[in-house]
Amino acid sequence: MKPIAIDDFCAVRSLANVTFSPEGTSACFTVSQAKKEKNCYESRLYLLKGGRVRALTGGGKESSFCYLDENTVLFAGDREGEKEPSLTSRFYKIALDGGEADLAYTFPIPVSQVFPLKNGDLLVVGSTFPGFEDLYKGDKKLVKAYFDDKKENEDYEVISQLPWWWNGGTYTRGAYESLFYYDAKKKSLTRLTDAGFNVSDVQLAEDQKTVYFSLLDVSVPRPAHFGGQDLYRIDLASRRQELVVKSRPDFVIATYALGKSFLLVMAADGKFGMNTDCDFYKLDYETLAVTPYAVYGEAIGSSVGCDVRHGGGQAFKMDGDVLYFISTRFDGAGLYKLEDGTVSPVLVRNGSVDCFDYFDGTFLYVAMRENGLQELYRCRDMKPQELYDETGRRVTHFNDAMLRGKYVAQPDPLNLTASDHEVHGFILKPMNFEAGKKYPVIFDIHGGPKTVYGPVFYHEMQYWASRGYFVIFCNPTGSDGRGAFMDIRGKYGTVDFDDLMAFCDEALAKYPEMDADNLFETGGSYGGFMTNWIIGHTDRFQAACSQRSIANWTGMEGTADIGYYFAKGQTGASHREDRDLQWQQSPLRYADHVTTPTLFLHGEEDYRCWKLEAIQMFTALQLRGVPSRLCLFPGENHELSRSGRPRQRLRRLEEMLRWYQRYLNKQEA
Repeated sequence: MKPIAIDDFCAVRSLANVTFSPEGTSACFTVSQAKKEKNCYESRLYLLKGGRVRALTGGGKESSFCYLDENTVLFAGDREGEKEPSLTSRFYKIALDGGEADLAYTFPIPVSQVFPLKNGDLLVVGSTFPGFEDLYKGDKKLVKAYFDDKKENEDYEVISQLPWWWNGGTYTRGAYESLFYYDAKKKSLTRLTDAGFNVSDVQLAEDQKTVYFSLLDVSVPRPAHFGGQDLYRIDLASRRQELVVKSRPDFVIATYALGKSFLLVMAADGKFGMNTDCDFYKLDYETLAVTPYAVYGEAIGSSVGCDVRHGGGQAFKMDGDVLYFISTRFDGAGLYKLEDGTVSPVLVRNGSVDCFDYFDGTFLYVAMRENGLQELYRCRDMKPQELYDETGRRVTHFNDAMLRGKYVAQPDPLNLTASDHEVHGFILKPMNFEAGKKYPVIFDIHGGPKTVYGPVFYHEMQYWASRGYFVIFCNPTGSDGRGAFMDIRGKYGTVDFDDLMAFCDEALAKYPEMDADNLFETGGSYGGFMTNWIIGHTDRFQAACSQRSIANWTGMEGTADIGYYFAKGQTGASHREDRDLQWQQSPLRYADHVTTPTLFLHGEEDYRCWKLEAIQMFTALQLRGVPSRLCLFPGENHELSRSGRPRQRLRRLEEMLRWYQRYLNKQEA
């Protein structure tokens, strides 16, 4: 049996965006793969029709698509090879029965979404740039002026809004998304939403007479990334815009779905702060009255962590007045439905359903099952009197070859009671495990903290297991999938730290083969915060690796893209209020206690947890003479470990393993 290799993530093919055709005779989805030689990711469209799966495109850059009709798919691409700077977006159409893709639409601005209308026109979501709001009209002189202005001002930035930069991008420069109407005959765009307002979550009514969307005033700093926007609609005949429902502190709108007889709003009452999960509300299309529909309070979508996904897809869909949706409960994400105010399971099984579509009683869904990689599955929605479907039929086998003949450690569940609650986690045994023999241990802590670790394939953990390490990981207080369990506001570094140490103790007790003298630790984001915290509160670990971390909540509050509300939302304090409480929850406060050799890994463009956090901790350890190393990755952001460029992901794993092996007390693993 072969070990999982350090670059095996490049062989993984990730599936996303599964979508039925309008009449359900076919389905399209994307397949992505890391390319080490090109140091990028390639994505192509695949088609499922008549039980057969085949590639639909071959360009390697196709990820955004929709059906134009039952036999034609429209996708974004760039096959023209422009040499001059351009804002142009191009969409191509391809027939499902074969042939080459043809250029269908050209837009003078970046376009992120298109919605085909029955009359041949389109609704378009596209970018608007302050000072150049009329670029959508296609005036070449204005385009030249935009690029001239950009070049003239490239040596400095003017910042006038919050957030002023965004993870994975750069300075926002005030750009925002607008909604446009595209006249196919005139080949022209008409603005539907006012300048200065950002549009998101666009949904077109089934009769195509009305379009709904979330709207945010970009001049006002608000937590747009975590919901709280207002819902609007536009009558396409009159072009009249109308407010449908506003968010407020006790009714924070996360998203919505269009039903046959009512609009379903998913909103949180804020009782657990910004991480409060949603309940369901009915909104009358005519009166706009909102009434409670179902108390839920669990996560919508999958929050099961993984490092071999690429791309997204639907997490919910309305069919008539029935909502089908993905929800994370405990350590897995399954399919559920909301009907007549009652939530019931459709498909619940170990692993994670990552996206799905539904048509006429049939689900197509992308899932990770049995500790394997993503594949496409099909199942039927069962009648209420029947048992719900726990199986589903596998449709694709994209990743069989990658795992064939490889050692894949099976996650051994480990539960313990800490104080008044349960801590749940897993153990991976090292390759060629022998009872009675000692092995080093890596303790991995997830991010969020409102995410979960589940029994799904994690490349880096499997790689460590293949290199002879036990790997242990768990879901401490603050993790998702258990309602109020995720509420950790103002308690960072207390009950969560206790849970983690208790889990570590329990794992060591269960497996005497774990070498307590060769115990290592790592984590990213919240896990990076906790790594910084752990090394300031215990010396039990031989070495640690802190990734995309938080060290000082005050610094994070004033520098990160979401810091101005996330820091207070999590710690219950700010630099203006309860400063001592904020400082008490900052790992930097305890840096003088650190003796653990620590490696810091950070993306240069990680604006979610800015590099300042790693620099502060690294400097504090250097001043104390604690062995430490800081690795900064230019061009990488908060997603380095999951969707960073392939070579940078490899370098990250090399740095981590070398660091652990450097501090092994015994023979190298």
